Amino acid sequence: MSTYKTTSGDFTLTCDNGNGVFTINAQTLFTGNVTYNQPSTSTSAFLTVAANNTGAISDMGLLAQKSPTTFAGLRFDTGVSAWQISTNVYGNGAPVTAYSNIATGSTKAAGSDGAIQFNQGNAFGASGNLRFDYGNNYLALSGAQYLGYQPTPPNVANTVAIYSNTVGSGGTGIYFTSDNAADELVSKSKAIVYAIIF
Repeated sequence: MSTYKTTSGDFTLTCDNGNGVFTINAQTLFTGNVTYNQPSTSTSAFLTVAANNTGAISDMGLLAQKSPTTFAGLRFDTGVSAWQISTNVYGNGAPVTAYSNIATGSTKAAGSDGAIQFNQGNAFGASGNLRFDYGNNYLALSGAQYLGYQPTPPNVANTVAIYSNTVGSGGTGIYFTSDNAADELVSKSKAIVYAIIF
C-alpha cells in the first residue's frame, strides 16, 4: 500500500547529529531538484553510484529523461575502464544507441613532439614521417611521398608547392609552383635527351 506524507514547509531528517547514515532500501524517485551540501569538515564532495559494489555490477551511471519514453545515459563501464555517454538509452540504462568512450584528461596527442595528427581508426594517430617543426616553421616529410592529382595551386609568397598533374614534356607529371616560376620537374632520361639536343 502506498503511503504519502505532506508538509507545508521544509522537512529535515538528521541522523546521529549529521554523522549517521540514512539508508533507503528501495528505488527512489525525486520529482524536484536535488542539492548536495558539502559538509564543512569535508574537503571533497562526491555522489556515489552503486555504493558497496563488490564487482557484480559492471555498468553504473546516470540517466537524463528527454521525453516520456526516451533517455540519455552517462555511465562508467568497468569492462573497458572508461566513462561513456549515449544520446539514446532505455529507462534501465541499456543502450539504444551504443555508448561511446569519453576522452579523459589523461588522453594526449599521439606520437612524439611535432608529429602531425591524423584519424587512425577513429582515434588520434601520428607518424615520425609527418612532422611540423613549429620552432623553425617548416613541414618535414620523410619516407614515401604520394602526391594526388590537382589543378595548379595558387602562388604563395616564399613558398614552393609540389603537386601532380598530367604528364607533360618533362616526363614526370610532378610540378612545382613558386613566387616566380611554375613548371614540371624533368626526369633523368628527358634531361639527358635535352642536354644532347640543346
